[in-house]
Amino acid sequence: MSLFPTRSRWSAILILAILALTLVPLALRPLLNLNEGLYAEAAREMLTHNPLMPRLDGMPYLEKPPIFYWLVMLSYKIFGIGKFAARLPSALAALGTLLVVMRFSKDRLPEPPWPAVILGSSIGFYMMSQLAMFDMTFTFFHTVTVLAFYAYMERPERSSRLTLAAGAAALACLTKGLIGIVLPGFIVIIFLAWERRTIPWRPFLAAWVVFLVIALPWHIWMALHVPGFIDRYIVQEHFDRYLGTLKPMDYRRPPIYYNLEHLVLGVFPWTPFLLAALIRRRPFDRLDRFLLTWAGTYLLFFTLSKTSSSYYMLPAFPALALFVGRALPDLNGRFLARLLGAFAFLCLVAAVAALRVPHPPMRPYLVGAALAYLGFFVTALTVPRTRWGRTLPFAALASQAGFVTLFLAFSRAHPNHYASKNLAQALRPHLTLHSYVFVAPRYEDLSSLDFYLHRPIYVFDPRQGDLYYGIRHNPEAHRLITGHALVDLVKHQRVFIVGPARDEHSWARYGHFHVIASEGPDVAVENDLHHVHESG
Repeated sequence: MSLFPTRSRWSAILILAILALTLVPLALRPLLNLNEGLYAEAAREMLTHNPLMPRLDGMPYLEKPPIFYWLVMLSYKIFGIGKFAARLPSALAALGTLLVVMRFSKDRLPEPPWPAVILGSSIGFYMMSQLAMFDMTFTFFHTVTVLAFYAYMERPERSSRLTLAAGAAALACLTKGLIGIVLPGFIVIIFLAWERRTIPWRPFLAAWVVFLVIALPWHIWMALHVPGFIDRYIVQEHFDRYLGTLKPMDYRRPPIYYNLEHLVLGVFPWTPFLLAALIRRRPFDRLDRFLLTWAGTYLLFFTLSKTSSSYYMLPAFPALALFVGRALPDLNGRFLARLLGAFAFLCLVAAVAALRVPHPPMRPYLVGAALAYLGFFVTALTVPRTRWGRTLPFAALASQAGFVTLFLAFSRAHPNHYASKNLAQALRPHLTLHSYVFVAPRYEDLSSLDFYLHRPIYVFDPRQGDLYYGIRHNPEAHRLITGHALVDLVKHQRVFIVGPARDEHSWARYGHFHVIASEGPDVAVENDLHHVHESG
């Protein structure tokens, strides 16, 4: 018997809730420093320069390929330059991923809506849908790649599915680099070896032709027009980063359990269902094996890497959602009830522990988030299993809505703990056309300042990871001014330094400064020149 109600109004309400939670919050908080500020600013600069070459702070920026930037640029053209437009491609990619998962589930799962519901309400997937970062767009193309490949393996006579997989893999490469083909390649190789199957050479060769036709042109153009492209983009950003030999290194090696932790918790609040499915669902059929190969490949690949980040596991979430969605109609009994009870208890513990976190302003928000998800687990425990399809999706989305509301409230109440919008607004009236704005110590830590000021940002510390290539290869355009040159500049030009308030005393070696703005942990200072002649 189906757990989902057949009446369409329930599906309509569910779809509207997902759309509202995905799209409405995009414009309700400022762009974050670090990655969001970097990528939003790079896309903005590409609008006024060569759209084929990513740029940051006026210099070539070779960490990532261009498709996400192009999507953000298109969004800027339609909606204007701003935080909503910068984040919209990620939100649409998330909705697209849900549609792909739903379409794949339609003919293969007894309860097709479950995987999309699980994926859409998973905290890790949802949070990445709200950020102007490459990973959700990459996840969309990657999901199309691997699911199209599996569909081809089901019906090998339909070679167009393999062609679709190759085209999507090429677009994934143009979104986030070589992992767009390397990781799907590993998934395919491991799965074929497990199943003891092969792919005929004709469709395999045709697929590679499609991949190369789409993926190569941009890479060839960059190699011909940008000095050092192969070394920086291919060698350093892929191999050196993976091996931990990248200089300057901008990641720390995480503990060995780091990726497993984020893989399991990324599907929260569906984690107990995932654990129950992994432990109790036997035997695994071919689709189960494929989905576990998909998720397991990501886990193994990045566990072996010297660098990793929480969002690296994002492309594995559709596999886990499909796996749990397949198993959910068959999960019942005391084991699942115990897991749900344990997670409900953990939510209570988290609510109590949140009262003692070191940062007092965060306490009420953390308590509220723990209690919001407690409601989901209580619902799962108390509602009869026959009514799960009518209650659990809405309970999950209600908990998610509570979390989102608290997150937005905290972001608006304390914006400058993670963003520089207010600081930029306070700084702007003091600037003239020829003023110099420096950030210290790292450009990345205040990257949204560049976006909100719409002017070049300078640095006086050469250890800048994201500006490293531009500073080394573009001496005529780079924004690095150090030592005696900075001391001399402070004597003759209006100079502003923005950085952590705790470092303010160290800037005295460059000249005399006074504070003109302060927001959260950061401060903006200006040099003490009362009459500055700034020639054009």
